[in-house]
Amino acid sequence: MAIAESLIPKIIDELGEVAKKQLEKRVNLVLGVEEEVANIEKRLATIENVLRDAERRRLKEERVGIWLEKLEDITYEMDDVLEEWNVRSFILSLCLRLKELPDRLDIAQKIEKINERLELTLKEADQFKFITSGGVPDFQRIITTSFIDESEVYGRDSDKVALLDQVLSKSSSQGRKEVQVISVVGAGGSGKTTLAQLLFNDDKVKTDFKLKKWVCVSDPFDQKRVAKAILESPEKSSLGSLELETLLQQLKETFSGKRFLLVLDDVWTEDDSKWKPFQCALKDGAPGSVILVTTRNEGVARAVGSTDTHGLGMISHSDCWLIMQKIAFARKSGDLCKKVERIGQKIAEKCKGLPLAAKTMGSLLRFKDTVQQWQNVLDSEIWQLEEAAVELFPHLYLSHNELSPELKRCFSYCAVFPKDHVIDVKELIRLWIAQGYVRPRRRGESLELVGREYFDNLAMRSFFQEIEKFETYYEYMKCKMHDIVHDFAQFLTKNECHALDGTGRNSSSERPRHLTILEEGTEEEMLSSRVVDFGRLRSFLTFHSFDRVVPQNLFCILKCVRTLTLSNCELAEIPAEIRRLIHLRHLDLSWNPFITLPEVICDLYYLETLIINCCGNLSCLPERIESLVHLRHLFNEMTDDLRQIPQGLRKLTSLCSLTRFIARSNSDDLAILKDLNQLKILVIEIEGEVDFESAKLGKKINMRGMALIFRIGAHFIETPSCIETMQPPPNLKRLVLDGYPGAQLPSWLVTKSHANNLTRLIIDGPRNISSLHALWKLSSLEELVLMEVEKLECLGKEFFGLSFSAEAVAFPNLRKLHFRQFQNWTNWEDLSEDDEEVAVSIMPCLEELKISRCEKLETLPHCILRKISSLKILDIRRCNKLRDRYSDKTRDDWKKISHIPQVHISN
Repeated sequence: MAIAESLIPKIIDELGEVAKKQLEKRVNLVLGVEEEVANIEKRLATIENVLRDAERRRLKEERVGIWLEKLEDITYEMDDVLEEWNVRSFILSLCLRLKELPDRLDIAQKIEKINERLELTLKEADQFKFITSGGVPDFQRIITTSFIDESEVYGRDSDKVALLDQVLSKSSSQGRKEVQVISVVGAGGSGKTTLAQLLFNDDKVKTDFKLKKWVCVSDPFDQKRVAKAILESPEKSSLGSLELETLLQQLKETFSGKRFLLVLDDVWTEDDSKWKPFQCALKDGAPGSVILVTTRNEGVARAVGSTDTHGLGMISHSDCWLIMQKIAFARKSGDLCKKVERIGQKIAEKCKGLPLAAKTMGSLLRFKDTVQQWQNVLDSEIWQLEEAAVELFPHLYLSHNELSPELKRCFSYCAVFPKDHVIDVKELIRLWIAQGYVRPRRRGESLELVGREYFDNLAMRSFFQEIEKFETYYEYMKCKMHDIVHDFAQFLTKNECHALDGTGRNSSSERPRHLTILEEGTEEEMLSSRVVDFGRLRSFLTFHSFDRVVPQNLFCILKCVRTLTLSNCELAEIPAEIRRLIHLRHLDLSWNPFITLPEVICDLYYLETLIINCCGNLSCLPERIESLVHLRHLFNEMTDDLRQIPQGLRKLTSLCSLTRFIARSNSDDLAILKDLNQLKILVIEIEGEVDFESAKLGKKINMRGMALIFRIGAHFIETPSCIETMQPPPNLKRLVLDGYPGAQLPSWLVTKSHANNLTRLIIDGPRNISSLHALWKLSSLEELVLMEVEKLECLGKEFFGLSFSAEAVAFPNLRKLHFRQFQNWTNWEDLSEDDEEVAVSIMPCLEELKISRCEKLETLPHCILRKISSLKILDIRRCNKLRDRYSDKTRDDWKKISHIPQVHISN
C-alpha cells in the first residue's frame, strides 16, 4: 500500500523543520532532542532507499510484510509525535508557560523510544537484502498477438462498428494526407486488445490496407525493440545489430507511399520524445494510413498525437453472463446448469461489465460442481477469492505499479467508501489532504490544485469512472469506482481499512487505521467490535443516517484521528472533549441539531476543513475562531439561525471557501472579508444596502466562484446602489445572482474585463427585471441559466444584440442556454427579413437549449434556431403550449425544428 513509501519523505521534511525551528530560536527546549531528531532523519533516509523493493516483495514474502507493518507503525507514530511537538510549540509561542514543559519532555521521551525501535528495524532489514534500485515488478506483462477466436467475444459489436467506421473513413480519400492516429482507451481488462484484434482481422480492413503490422509495445517503451518488431519479417532477419538510426531509416523506406495499418498494442509511455522519431519515420505513408494505439491512459493518447480517441466502456450484464456461461458450463451437466443459472446471473452482475472479470469468474466456476459452491462465490467479495485475485489483480497491478507513492496512497484510501458510492471529487481531495497524502512540489503551491492533478492522473488511468461535472457558483464533480477496482483497493488496504455494519460484523482489517460505519447501530454494538483499536484510527467515517451512533467517550479515544465525519448523527451537543483531537484536519458535523459549537473547537490547531452545512439550529460560531490558523474551508450553507459572523474570522487569511456570509444593512460586516484574499468561493447573503467597498472584492484575484443572495425581506431601492458601486473579483468565472431586486442588471457584469472572464452565470428570481438585452456582450460565457424571471413577457431580439450592432457576435462561446419557470413569458421574438440579411453571428457554439416550466410561451424563434448550426439538443419540459405545437411530427411546426439532432419534448 506504499504507506511508509509516502509517509517517510513527509516525516523527513518535518524533522528538518523541527531542527530549523530549534536553531532559529537558539534554544533547545528539551536536552538531547536535536541529536535524536538527526539520528531518526538519517535512519529514515537509509530505509527510504529500499522501500520500493520491500513493497514489491511484501505480497509474496510474509516476513517482509511483517517487517513493513512494523515500519509503518513507527512512521505513523513518528508523524503523530511530530504533530504533537508542533502543537506544543504553537502553545508555547503564544504564552511560555512552565506547566507545558512536562508535555514537551514527554514528547522528547517518545522520540527517543521511536529512535530505538527504528534502529532495530533497520538492523532487521539486513536479512532481506533489499535492492536499493527499486527492483522489478512481480507481474510480467502479457505479450499479445493479432490472433483471436471471434466466437468467444461478446458485447463489442457496436464498438467494432464504430471503430471500423473511424479506421475506414480515415483510410478513404478525404483530402487527408497525414497519417492518422486513433487511440482505444479503457481500463485494464475492458477488452482494448480484443477490439483491436477484431478490427485487425476484419475482411474490409484486410482489403483496404496494403500493409498491416501488429506490435505489442508494453513497457518499457524500448525504441530499438519496437522498431525491430515493426520491421521484422522473413526477408529482414538480421536486424539485431542495427542501431536506432538505421532501423528508423528502414522503417521510413518500408512504409513510405504505402497505405498501412499499424497496431501498437498496450502502450504505456507518456514521453512523447520516444514517440516522435517513429512519427517522423512513418509520416510519408500513403493517404488513409492509420496507426491504432491501445492504452489504459488518456495521457498516452495525447502523447502520441491522437487524431481520434475511442473510449471503451463496459459491456452489459447479459454479455458478462454469456462469457461466463461459455467457460463455466464447458464440462457441466445440464441439470447443474439449470440449478445455478440464477446464481450465475447475479455473479455476472458483480463483474460490472468488465470482460476480464467475467472470464475470470467463469474459469473459477468451471471447477465448482455444487450449488453451494456457486453460492459461496456469490457471497464473497472478489478480493477475498484467491483464484480470482490471482487472475484479475495482476492486470490492475500493472497500472498501479506506474503510480508514484503519493498516488498509490490516494488510490488505496478510496477503499474507505462503500461500493457504488457517488464520490464528491473535491471532498475526496480534501480527505487526501487531511491524511497528508498530497505533497506540494514547491512552497506556497495550492494543495487543492495538486490534489486535483492526482485525481486527474488516476482518472486518466481508468481508476475512476462515470465522471460528471456540474457547476453553480462552484465546480462540482462526481465519480464512482468500478466494483473490481474497489475490490483491488480493498485488497491493497486489508490491513488498513475496516468497515462496520452496525452489528459488529466487519469486512476487512484486524488492525485498522481507517474505520467506515456503513449502517445504523447502537453505541454498544459499534464498540463491541474488539478488532478496532480506536486509538490507532486516522479516519472515522459515517455514510448514512445514524441514531445515537456516537459513543459518549468517542472524542476521548480517537487520539490520532485526522478525518472525522459525523454527519446526521443526532448530535445535540458537541462535547468539550473534542479539543483532545489535536491531529484533526477534516471535521464534518453537517445535518446535526446542536445549537452552539464549543469554544474549545478553536484549539484544533491543524483543522483545515469544517463542515456545518444544514445545521439549522446553530446560532453562532465560536468567538475565538481566529485561533483556527490553518482553516481553509468553512462550509456553512443552510444554517438559517446563524445570523452573525464573529469578527475573528477576518484573521483567517488562509480561508479558501466560505459558503454563507451575512451582510446586514448599516453594519461593517463586509469589512471582515477585507484581508481574506485566498478566497476562491464565497456566498454573501445581503440584507439591505451594504458597503461592498469595505470587502475589497476587487483585490481577491483568486476568487473563481461567487453567489450574491438578496434576502426577500430586505428593503432595496429600484437599483441597489451598493451593487452598482461594487468592484467584483477580477478573475471571477462563475456567478449566481439570486433574488436580484434591481430593474437592470449591474453594469459591471458586462464591462469588458468581466465579459472576458465569466464562463457561467445563473440569474435566479430577479424581481424587477423585464429585459436581458445586455447579456449578449459576455464573450467568454459558456453556460447561462435564467430562472423565475417574473416580469419578462417578451424576449426581444436585442437579447442577441441585433438592435445594437450588426458586426458583433452574440454569445460567441455559449454552449448551454437554460430557461426555467418564466411565469409570464409569452413571446420570443424571431428575426425579420431585414435581420436575416444582416451578417450577424448568433451563438455559434450553442449545443444545448433547455426550456422548462414556461407554460405561456407559444412558439420558438425558428429563424434564430436555423442560424445556430451547432445546436445538438433541444429539451422542452412542462411547457404545454410548446408541447402541443411541436409534439406532432407530421405537422409543419415539427419540421422547423427537426434538423436538430436530439429533440426531447415531455410534460
